Amino acid sequence: RHDAVTWVLGALARPDQGAPAACGRQRAQAVALEASPEIEAAADSKQAALDILAESALTKSGAPEDVFEAIRVLEKAKNKTGVSGFKDFLTGDWRLIYTTGTKKTESEIGRINYVPITAVQRFDMEKQYIRNGIYLGPISLEFEGSLRWMEDQRRLEFDFEDLKICGASLDLPDWLRSMAGMKSSTPYKKQPAFNFVAVDDRIAAARGAGGGVALWLRNDLAS
Repeated sequence: RHDAVTWVLGALARPDQGAPAACGRQRAQAVALEASPEIEAAADSKQAALDILAESALTKSGAPEDVFEAIRVLEKAKNKTGVSGFKDFLTGDWRLIYTTGTKKTESEIGRINYVPITAVQRFDMEKQYIRNGIYLGPISLEFEGSLRWMEDQRRLEFDFEDLKICGASLDLPDWLRSMAGMKSSTPYKKQPAFNFVAVDDRIAAARGAGGGVALWLRNDLAS
């Protein structure tokens, strides 16, 4: 659920009503001055959340609960008007640092928190390409596919169409593709997607279609 706060500034006097219009402007200025502390507090809260995420992604020292709450703060502050700038930062490799998993995985194995293995997501916004890889020494498991960016929702939808193990594509039967969450003849219960709340030159954070949240660090910053 996204909360929105609309500040209505202005007066209802016509421009040719000199004094009433001036009074209207004065009232509008007074409302703006009264609103500014709350606007500043919201901006401070958003920046604090971004700082928590950046520090936690770089060091993995932040409390997992703080990471989760920071993402929730950014969800509440999410602004869907104008251009987010997220798309300009997304292209590249991102190390998955923290995830709560989907609601299904939480019920089965509990909340995951910091990711103990090397998992790297690649987004190429120009080529509309996505890769999700897990790397264990010389062994790699990679899902590849296509993506679509929806700026008005800050949403990235994707379909995984190919699965590779150590670079070799696997020709999976349709029913197994469906079980693996890949594109198949069976319609998705929910379109795979990430709803982003933050993307900059260090971190990215989003909530997945399954309800879990994720925090990534730009891969060249990961130790």
